[in-house]
Amino acid sequence: MKLLSLLITAFLLSGCGSQTLQSESPEAIIERASQQKIFYAPYDEVWKAAHSIIKYTIAAENQDFGVIETDYIKAVDGWLPPFRTKPQYPSSRYKLVISFARGKKGEVQETVRVTIEKKIEVFKDFISEVKTVNSDGFEEKTIFYRIERELVIAKAIKKASENPN
Repeated sequence: MKLLSLLITAFLLSGCGSQTLQSESPEAIIERASQQKIFYAPYDEVWKAAHSIIKYTIAAENQDFGVIETDYIKAVDGWLPPFRTKPQYPSSRYKLVISFARGKKGEVQETVRVTIEKKIEVFKDFISEVKTVNSDGFEEKTIFYRIERELVIAKAIKKASENPN
């Protein structure tokens, strides 16, 4: 009986030890982290700030579910980082899906996690399949920065209106 329990224990321990853990690559961790940011502000204010900075046509939105989705934007009509004069993939299009998730820090502080997914489709020709590529993250970081600035400006205006001195 002792031998049987010893064999079962050894089998179970070796089974757990033989599993290899799949660690995430550093690139995947950075990409995931660069696509989301937490804002320490009420949900409605973050939603309003995001709406005010999005200059693309909105295809779908739902404030209750926390999603804004843009229409497809041709790369030649879209955003370019300052160091580029033409799109990286001229024959491509993309759309932005912005997700909002409510949260709290402690008992009082409201937080909102904003996640931006930029879906890029590259076309070689009319016959070939569409190829999807990862975003470089520059537009997403710019949108986060602009949302943050809108929140700061709104807070300053609110404070100035409360204190007219």
